[in-house]
Amino acid sequence: MDASSQMVERRDIGAQLALRRIPKQERSRERIDEILKVAMDLIGQKGIDAVTMKEIAGRSGGPIASVYQYFPNKTAIIATLYDRYIGQMRNMLAEGLSRIAGPSDISEASDMMVDLYTSFVRSHPPVQDLINAIQADKALADIDISEARQISEMFCQAAAPFVPENLREEFQRTAFVMCHLTVSMVRLAIKVPEREGAQIVSDFKASIHQQLKRFVVC
Repeated sequence: MDASSQMVERRDIGAQLALRRIPKQERSRERIDEILKVAMDLIGQKGIDAVTMKEIAGRSGGPIASVYQYFPNKTAIIATLYDRYIGQMRNMLAEGLSRIAGPSDISEASDMMVDLYTSFVRSHPPVQDLINAIQADKALADIDISEARQISEMFCQAAAPFVPENLREEFQRTAFVMCHLTVSMVRLAIKVPEREGAQIVSDFKASIHQQLKRFVVC
């Protein structure tokens, strides 16, 4: 995807994430934070489909109008929650990727990305429901794809000095696919018995290592 296409994609997704009303006062920002916290707690307890705007309003201590004041519908809440979650992930990954100083660090960085994501989802169960909702909603599905692309590009930029220039386009596609597959792998790993899940994660990381050998100049 070229730069102009990426800008259009991000602009379209930004429209999905836009608040109905931009908070300017601390009190308004606190109200939005409380709405989002309650929504995430309810998602963890009941699943996204069972959560209603009325329940979110009641549990967050205000009338339903106070929720609609900022969010036009539940889809907007889901999108905003996902945006906050992915922001956390990007920040954590950026710190790890900044340590790539040579070709031998790239496999370690890929392991770090997989382990970090697996640990994050295990310790935040509602996140998996959130991701499932994003993938199932036609209006939001592009968000998940775009974020996988963004994260894979972060990885590729850090690894680029050690990948031959003529292989970088293929490397980017491979990294994009592996980032997208990581989400499915973790979904499976956390549903099966713990020992089996750990082996699935280990096998997946080994398959990434094999892919990296095709590109990384040691």
